[in-house]
Amino acid sequence: MKNNKLFNKISKELSLYQKERGVINHISNSILSKSKQSIFLAHDGNTEEAKKTLEEACEKFRELNKKYNKSNRLDFEGSYQAASEEFLEAKFFIDVLEKKTLSIDKEFKFNGEEYIGGLCDMTGELVRQAVLRADEKNLKLLQNYREITKDIVGFMMKLYLSGKLRMKFDDAKRNLKRLETIIYEINLTIRK
Repeated sequence: MKNNKLFNKISKELSLYQKERGVINHISNSILSKSKQSIFLAHDGNTEEAKKTLEEACEKFRELNKKYNKSNRLDFEGSYQAASEEFLEAKFFIDVLEKKTLSIDKEFKFNGEEYIGGLCDMTGELVRQAVLRADEKNLKLLQNYREITKDIVGFMMKLYLSGKLRMKFDDAKRNLKRLETIIYEINLTIRK
């Protein structure tokens, strides 16, 4: 019994899948890189340039979604999920710096895990920003970072998280503690 037709079909589909996967990984890595650059620029006080760089990542998302998101193809690529989390982290961080409300992205269909990852990782950026701004002794700003982190942690305490998401949640809890410590230490120096 010859199965050449079946084998040829499988071979063609696998070859196409691997080719697409290579392109998706390449573009996803570009999104990840642009998102990281955006975060760096935002920390450096260059919010407008950070937003432009994040828009470049959006263009890459549009390209990927147009070409490959038939039948939720992108949902199964780890590189795309990592890029999505990093993008959301950058978007949320810039929103906080601009005193905007954190919200669902209306253009792209990110899943709950990607949102959780982006939110948790963003709390680490708030700690970094608090350290960078601590010498200003702007308690109101730092307390705002703490409240945002506290809201995120409080929300996630109601969820059942396991695996990678649980580790990210644990990081967010540690970030809340770090922010509280920074605020406490600044309070001590102000009282002296």
